[in-house]
Order: sequence, then structure tokens, then C-alpha cells
Amino acid sequence: MTNIRFTGSFGHFSIVSIGLVLLSIVTLGLALPYLSYWTTRYFFTELEVGNRPIEFTGSFGEYFLVSLGLILLSIVTLGLALPYYGYWNVKYFASNLQVRGELAA
Repeated sequence: MTNIRFTGSFGHFSIVSIGLVLLSIVTLGLALPYLSYWTTRYFFTELEVGNRPIEFTGSFGEYFLVSLGLILLSIVTLGLALPYYGYWNVKYFASNLQVRGELAA
């Protein structure tokens, strides 16, 4: 059985999150996709699988463009596209994760 361990810290997460929330307020929500991106990436990349770190290989540029499109679509559809945005978000991150090195069998 392979152990999975979370190595992140609440202090680091909370300080950066508060800063990103404030930035989102100042930019009238334009920084919300980055807040979502950073938060999800933080939790995934602070995992270790069998003492091997997880690496995220996606790019913020791609994430940002698709997120803005889905947010606009959600506004136009009065929120009907929000479930798809949530689905796409998890799928995007899961599809861009790698375990560094090889796991022993």
C-alpha cells in the first residue's frame, strides 16, 4: 500500500489566500481565476505519494482563458454552466498531475 501525505501548512496557505482575496477585490474579480488556480494547485502539489512529490504541469495562461470563458458562459446562462465549470476545474488539474520519479511496486 502506498501512503499519501499532505505537506502544506495552514500559515502559508492562509497568508497567500488572504492576499489573493484582497487582489480579487481590487481587480473587481479579475483575479478570481488565479485564486482558484493557486488554491487547487497548492493542495495538489503539497501531496506526496510514497515519499514522491506531486508535480503540476498545467499552465496558468490556458487555465485563465478557459476559466474566463466559463465564467462568462455562467453569467449568460444565469449560473447553469457553473456545474460544468466545477467539473472542468477538477478534470484540468487531475489531467495535469504527475508523480515525480517512479513508485516501487
